[in-house]
Amino acid sequence: MKVFSGFLRIIGLCVASLLLASCSLVKLGYGQLPDLTYWWIDSYIDVTDAQTPRLRRELDELAQWHRTNELPRLALLLQKAQQLAPGPISPAQACALFEDGRERFNAVTARAEGLVLWLAPSLSAAQIDHMAAKYAKVNREWDDDWLRGTPADQLKHRVKKATERFEMLYGSLDDAQIQLLRAELAGASYDARMLRSERLRRQEDILQTLRRVSAGNQPPEAVRESLNALLIRLTTPPGPAGKAYAETTLRENCALVSRLHNSTSATQRDRAVQTLRGYEEDFRALSASR
Repeated sequence: MKVFSGFLRIIGLCVASLLLASCSLVKLGYGQLPDLTYWWIDSYIDVTDAQTPRLRRELDELAQWHRTNELPRLALLLQKAQQLAPGPISPAQACALFEDGRERFNAVTARAEGLVLWLAPSLSAAQIDHMAAKYAKVNREWDDDWLRGTPADQLKHRVKKATERFEMLYGSLDDAQIQLLRAELAGASYDARMLRSERLRRQEDILQTLRRVSAGNQPPEAVRESLNALLIRLTTPPGPAGKAYAETTLRENCALVSRLHNSTSATQRDRAVQTLRGYEEDFRALSASR
């Protein structure tokens, strides 16, 4: 299950339209996608020499499929965002863009199923222990980022991160817009400790499932059922409270995007259109260069 989430994370780092300041970096980063993903996976499971050839082949095939099938769809999503950017955006329109992104995530998870079904049962106990140690390390880093200091310190950190993300699309935000972000984030339902608890629960679920399917005493269909059930648990909020929290935070995020966008000037919106168009053109060029 970490394979496709890792693949998407690397895609996000390399090509997400809100995270890169130079369109040329999209082409450079995307071309390195299989290698970046391999090293990301290796950092979690310490890939063996026996696993490496097939893993690299599977990642190359996944990247080629993504280039051919998904980049044109992502280009259309960017085109849709460009059409919305010059005018006001409602929370519902923002949520529709989020839903489009979720569909693209689901497409990659479906395509990566074969890779996961091969890799997960091949893991040794030592590799799963390595993953547990990696989780502990990244959790300490997450705590430092999101739980460090007083509530005021944590809010300041969230405002800083949100400002950085929006400025990569719109350019510099003014004081009023940063105050808007601060007010919206201060009143949000965000709960870092709850998120940490859910993070730990999911990680433990992954580790336990991998230990079961790698034990070698399950037929292939049982392995498939176990991994598919894990995916459902990872992508579905646990219980009514978890579902309510997820729905509430989604609504709040859609509203935040809408309000911040609607506060932008004509110059900031022009900047957003130009940025989105640049990524759309790069995605189309990458898709054509097979």
